[in-house]
Amino acid sequence: MRPATPLLTLAVFMLVSPVPAAERLTSFEVVARDVYRVTDGAKTTGTTEAGEVLTVLVTDQDKYWVQSARGIKGWLERGAVARLADAEAIYSQLIRAEPRNPVHYERRALIWLHSGQTDKLLADYDRAIQLGSKNPMVYVNRGIQLATQGEFDKAIADYDVAQRLGVAEPYLFVNRGVAQLAVGRADKAVEDFTAAIERGEKSASIYLNRAAAYAETHEEIKAIDDLAEAIRLEPKNAAAHHQRGMVWQAMENWDKALADFEQALRLDPKHIPSFSSRGFLWFQRKEPGKAIADFDRVIQLNPKAAVAYNNRGYNRQLLKKYQEALADYDDAIRLAPKYVLAHQNKAWLLATCPEASIRDGKQGVVSARTACELGQWKHWPDLKTLAAAYAEAGDFAQAIEWQTKVLEMAPEDERAEEQKVLEAYQANEPWRDIP
Repeated sequence: MRPATPLLTLAVFMLVSPVPAAERLTSFEVVARDVYRVTDGAKTTGTTEAGEVLTVLVTDQDKYWVQSARGIKGWLERGAVARLADAEAIYSQLIRAEPRNPVHYERRALIWLHSGQTDKLLADYDRAIQLGSKNPMVYVNRGIQLATQGEFDKAIADYDVAQRLGVAEPYLFVNRGVAQLAVGRADKAVEDFTAAIERGEKSASIYLNRAAAYAETHEEIKAIDDLAEAIRLEPKNAAAHHQRGMVWQAMENWDKALADFEQALRLDPKHIPSFSSRGFLWFQRKEPGKAIADFDRVIQLNPKAAVAYNNRGYNRQLLKKYQEALADYDDAIRLAPKYVLAHQNKAWLLATCPEASIRDGKQGVVSARTACELGQWKHWPDLKTLAAAYAEAGDFAQAIEWQTKVLEMAPEDERAEEQKVLEAYQANEPWRDIP
C-alpha cells in the first residue's frame, strides 16, 4: 500500500492583454484584417496593424470599442476585423507575404490555443522562436504547453528564457515551481514558490504548492506552516485539510492526521483522497477493519479506483479473508493491468497463503514474473515474491537462485529475515505468510 501525493495547480496565461474583471465576462478577441483607423468618436486614437489581436470591450451596432496590447483604445468598424477563431486566412495571407516575420506566427498561435490544437500551437511558437522572436510571452506560453504534455525540463528552459527577457510576474515562478517539483527538484520548487510569494502571490494554492515542495525536501514543519496559512485563507478547502493530514501522517502523528482527514470529509463528504488516506492511516495503525470500510467508500465513489481495490485486498488478507483479498487483487489488475503492486500482492498470496485452497504455485509464478517484468527486475520485493512462488510450485532450485539475488539487493536491516527464507528453500520448504 502506498499513500497518494498532493495535487498541484498550474496557472495558464495568454498573450492578449488583460481587461478589468467586470468587462472580461463579455469581452472577446478579434483580428484586424489590415491597417485601419481607430477613433474615440471625434479624433483618431491610433491605427491597427494587419493581424493585430484586439480585445472587444463594447459593441454598438456596426462598431466595436477595442483595446490593443499596445494601448490603443477606440471605435473600429466591425468589417475591419474577424473573430479570432475565423482569422486563420488572415494569418495565412500575411505569412505568405512575410514568411520570416515571427509576429505572424506568434499571433496565429492564439487561434490554436483557443481551439486546443496543441501540435499547431507548438509548431507556430517553434517557428517564431526560430525566426528570432524576443517576445517573452511566446516562451511562457510554449512552456505551459510543454508542461501540460509532461515535458517539464523543456518547459523550465522556456520559463528561464522568459525570465531573462524580463518576465518577473508571480505566475512565471508558480509555473516553473510546479515543473521543478514534477521533475523531482523540490528545492528549486521551494525557491520559485517563495519568489512568487515575495512578488505578491498570496493565494491558498501557492502555499499548498510550496507545502508540497517542503514535504518533498523533508521540511515537514515548514510544510505544516504553509498549510496552516492556506487553510486560514480558505478554511472550507477540503483539499488543504487533506494535504496537511498527509504531512502529519508522514510524521506519524496519527491523531492530527486523522483530525485533518475527518475535517476534510466534513467539508466534502465525497472527498475520495481523504477516504483513501484515512484508510491507509487505519492500516498503519493496524486497524484493518476500519481501513476496509474507507476503501469500500472509495470504491463506491469511484468503481475504477484500482489502488483502492489493491489496498482493500491487502487489509482483507490481514483479516484472513483470503478469497476476498484475491478477488480484490484481480479487480485491481483488471482496472490497471500494469499495476505492479497488485500483481506482487496476488503472487505473494498465491505462494504463501496459510490456506492450501488458496495457494497456486504455477499461477503465482506467472503473477510474480509479471510484477518483475513491469518493475524491470529492479526491486527486490518482486524477486522475493518470485522465489516464494517457485518454492510453492516445488522448483526449489529456482527459489534458491532468486532468493539469493534478494539477499544481494535487500537493505542491510532486512537481510537477516531474508536469510531465514533462503534457508527454508534450501531445506525444500515453501514459505508461509503467517500473520
